[in-house]
Amino acid sequence: MQKRLTALIAGLLYPFAFAPYELWPLVIVSIALFYRLLQGTQSKEAAWIGFCYGLGVFGYGVSWLYVSVHTYGGTPIWLAVPLTALFCATLALYASLLGLLSAQLKHHALAFVGLWCLVDVFRGWFLTGFPWLYPGYALIDTPLANLATVGGIWLVSLATVLSAVALATVRFWQRQWLYPLAAAGAWILSFFISPQLWVTPTTDKMTDVALVQGNIPQDIKWLMTQQSATRQIYADLTERVANNIQQPTLVVWPESAITEFYQDAVPFLQAQGERVAEKGGALISGMPWRVNQMHGYQFYNSIAVVDGGQGVYHKQKLVPFGEYVPLEDVIRGAIPFFDLPMSSFTRGTPTQDNLGALGLTIAPFICYEVLYPELVSTRSHNAEVMLTVSNDAWFGTSDGPWQHFQMTRMRTLETGRWLLRGTNNGVTAVIDANGKVRDQLPQFERGVLTSRFLPVAGETPFMRTGGWPWWLLAALFCIPALRRVISSSHSERSNKES
Repeated sequence: MQKRLTALIAGLLYPFAFAPYELWPLVIVSIALFYRLLQGTQSKEAAWIGFCYGLGVFGYGVSWLYVSVHTYGGTPIWLAVPLTALFCATLALYASLLGLLSAQLKHHALAFVGLWCLVDVFRGWFLTGFPWLYPGYALIDTPLANLATVGGIWLVSLATVLSAVALATVRFWQRQWLYPLAAAGAWILSFFISPQLWVTPTTDKMTDVALVQGNIPQDIKWLMTQQSATRQIYADLTERVANNIQQPTLVVWPESAITEFYQDAVPFLQAQGERVAEKGGALISGMPWRVNQMHGYQFYNSIAVVDGGQGVYHKQKLVPFGEYVPLEDVIRGAIPFFDLPMSSFTRGTPTQDNLGALGLTIAPFICYEVLYPELVSTRSHNAEVMLTVSNDAWFGTSDGPWQHFQMTRMRTLETGRWLLRGTNNGVTAVIDANGKVRDQLPQFERGVLTSRFLPVAGETPFMRTGGWPWWLLAALFCIPALRRVISSSHSERSNKES
């Protein structure tokens, strides 16, 4: 019981390594404690220790879900609390699986590193995935993050967990230096890697961008009576931008900037687009999109070039319950949370073209789908800049928006491209190809972020390979331990037969 309680405390340390706290050494300390607690445990106890550790990690790390379920989802406290707890406990099962598999491989240090990565890969894929709080994200502001250019978040996470294992296993008095030396090698290598080794600017001057942050409260955003006021807010902010345009400028409205379907707001949107275009700019906006099919309507969460270019992108990675309801015929209407506005979206196809504006090719992403490394790197191959729009108002003043923003920054190192991030109420920012925030608007303020970005071309090593080489490496890390287990099993069988 003492180990389980300690595991819970170790897990609670983990989220404080991430934004907004950014105490990144804690992620290494937390994982090191977890690994030490697993030593000498059998499968059942290791699974329980892992579960308790996961409860600490996700019980606090994603507790912001309560804000969405209760404050904006309309679910009463007596139900919102257990629903949030159930979600966190479900995520804790991944850490429990890690503990179980580690025990099966006799808690071999290298196998633990590989298993952590493989479990994270599975968590990011299973049931559309929840790729949140991978350990490498906590190190975005350290040199180790440069490894993302070669191996994405997967290589950074492998190096992070390896550093934790090195901390947990170091025995200088016994000359057990293998893992510390390997971890030190990863850190040293990171100093010599940069996206600029593989990408080059496509122009000799920066491009202007204006990111509009409407800051419309989530509790009124989707009301029909708010639609006219929302239009006026974005019209006024856009007019301010148009009056100050000195050279071609990309003007961006965030996810669902207007809550009307594009097809119902064409005259208004065209007027705004033309106002920007007459000054040599281009207007891009997030908005709901309706398509009339033979069997009825299909609805999409979309981003489109209104004027100054062309292209429409429909979101591929939808949020369960927020944008679509699993088992809709069964649970729709059971509680208010299952009837959120615009929770009947259709998934966009992977074959969609990127957007084009101001002569640039732009890779678009909506909300948390920017957290899928392979999706982002694939869509960015022929793009010169990345654009993500979001509405993190669902999470209020919690840690959620800051965690989301921090993880978003890793995509720039993976692709060597600048990232423009437009949101309803923050965090709106421009991030350069090294993951550094160039300009940023304060959260919960209405305004426009004017900045500049550099279009680039080329492919980083991660863009060429994706994550599979590092998943394979993680699997190879497990082989020595697996061979030992198989050999030991054969020896025991032979002894019994003799």
